[in-house]
Amino acid sequence: MADIQITGVHFEISERIRSYVTEKLGGLTKFNPKLGKIHVTIHNADKKGYRVDVDMHLPHGKDVIAHDSEETVYAAIDVAHDKCAAQLRKIHDRDAHHNMRHGERAIA
Repeated sequence: MADIQITGVHFEISERIRSYVTEKLGGLTKFNPKLGKIHVTIHNADKKGYRVDVDMHLPHGKDVIAHDSEETVYAAIDVAHDKCAAQLRKIHDRDAHHNMRHGERAIA
């Protein structure tokens, strides 16, 4: 399980939000089992709603960063999760393709 740190900027992090973030973002380890630290910042958006920023630190110096603003904090967490998952899939696919032995073909 990755180390998940949740910070609220002018926003109180309830236990329900904390468990939701842990459940959603903790599942991203299936894309990279060596996923290190995940830092989530939740704050009020500039106009209305909430902004969620997610920073993930991967081995080998790679970072995954996603931001989203939505009307509800749960929607912002969901979209940020989807953006992180897409980036992790892309990194995984690129690394898997790069590590293929000579002569093998990628199956699409």
